[in-house]
Amino acid sequence: MDRVPPLTGLLVLGAGGFAGGHFARAAREAGIDVVRAGHSESLDLKVDLLDPDSIRRALTDCAPAAIANLAGASSVAASFRDPVAAFQANATGVLNLLDAAAELAPGAHVVCVSSGEVYGGVPDAELPFTEDQSAAPVSPYGASKAAMEAICGAYERARGLRIAVIRAFNHTGPGQSDAFAASSFARQVAEAELRGAPEAELRVGDLTLARDFSDVRDIVRAYVEVVENELTGTYNACSGRATRIGELVDHLGDAAELPVRATVEPERLRDGEAPILYGSPDRLREATGWSTTTPLEATMRDLLDWWRDRVTK
Repeated sequence: MDRVPPLTGLLVLGAGGFAGGHFARAAREAGIDVVRAGHSESLDLKVDLLDPDSIRRALTDCAPAAIANLAGASSVAASFRDPVAAFQANATGVLNLLDAAAELAPGAHVVCVSSGEVYGGVPDAELPFTEDQSAAPVSPYGASKAAMEAICGAYERARGLRIAVIRAFNHTGPGQSDAFAASSFARQVAEAELRGAPEAELRVGDLTLARDFSDVRDIVRAYVEVVENELTGTYNACSGRATRIGELVDHLGDAAELPVRATVEPERLRDGEAPILYGSPDRLREATGWSTTTPLEATMRDLLDWWRDRVTK
């Protein structure tokens, strides 16, 4: 039997996850030859970043021109419960990936997704966050992403890899886990509608906090732009504006079939959170022309529709 030629194109790690799935679809729609990799058997390749042998097999089989890593831990709250797991997923995993890439795919363009959480919290006068500001994370998750970025820098300098780091700020949309606030709110509304409740009483944290929220489909377009332009360096992917978490609830109320009421639960509150955080997308906009375009009310409506479909299955 003739040997099947190796796959070529863009290797997407974490393609079975929330943003990873959206990114793989967006890249394919842009005409990029995508190979999806991750833990799921339904993907093209099974890869675990904590298993160096699986990474080496994937790079050998795929021979990628580009690699995008969207795998890893994504929850700030979970990182406080298990900081070691966050560091293993976000730092050790990328170390394994870059070490293998330096040997087996040294010419590949590498994109690693980081987070706006690396910046930590600053006074309002120092906002928006720009890429030139120093990392000062205040969570194990943010620290794990800062460590990942340091590893990327080391492999650029020592091994000559071409790497882009994208600091993604808060994003939501269809497919997101209800471990995150916006998706949790949407699921609670969908379940209340299914029960025929007179109203949806949401269990929430601090709704006065303001963060830089975007639609996941806008954020993954940013990743596609970075891949297509083979950018290197560090870029924020964000809207450039702060949205109160309470506004997400308001958007759900507009889309819901019943009244929505929010009840703050003390166990959902965290001490020391900055009241407002947002970033500047100017560097990425100047490099590619990218910007967010989806109104958050449309994002929350689509997220609610996704949960309506899920809770009935």
